[in-house]
Amino acid sequence: MSDFESFYRGNVQLVYAMAFTRLRDQWQAEDIVQETFLRAWQHFEALSGAEPPAQRAWLLQTMRNLATDAWRRQAAFPSHALPACLPAGASRADLRMDVMNALAQLDERDREMVIMRYLQGMTSREIGEALGVPEGSVRRRLSECRQVLAESLEQWAPTGAAAAVPQPAAEGRGACGAERRGSVL
Repeated sequence: MSDFESFYRGNVQLVYAMAFTRLRDQWQAEDIVQETFLRAWQHFEALSGAEPPAQRAWLLQTMRNLATDAWRRQAAFPSHALPACLPAGASRADLRMDVMNALAQLDERDREMVIMRYLQGMTSREIGEALGVPEGSVRRRLSECRQVLAESLEQWAPTGAAAAVPQPAAEGRGACGAERRGSVL
């Protein structure tokens, strides 16, 4: 048995138990455990020189950070934001196609920002560093992109939801590269 395998076997139950108590979801906990041990494997040369209590502390801190990141991603885009029941005659495939079309309305750089934020779970700072854009500009552009996407996907908004997203009154193209109509949803 390799050193990493014995390290994994000696700690996996603890990390899973802590992840599960934080997230209260088996599948998310398993994902967090997998990512925690992937990072441990990537840093194993340094970790293997530490004492077992320090190794466990590193694992648990990494798990806590990953769980917090997962919670933030979920809070930023909660599952209830997706329609629980689809409009009559619509399918999940229709929804996916409409989301793809709405994303296609954005400029390439803005589309990258949206994907990095909401699909890859990157922070505004991480996106800014990756794209060479100030963090505040990333937040502003993401906000504008959310407005454009909300307008494009208005038909999918749950009934009775507060779907009004104010739009600038000016005509023309906004920072997100999509056509502005000067109206509210």
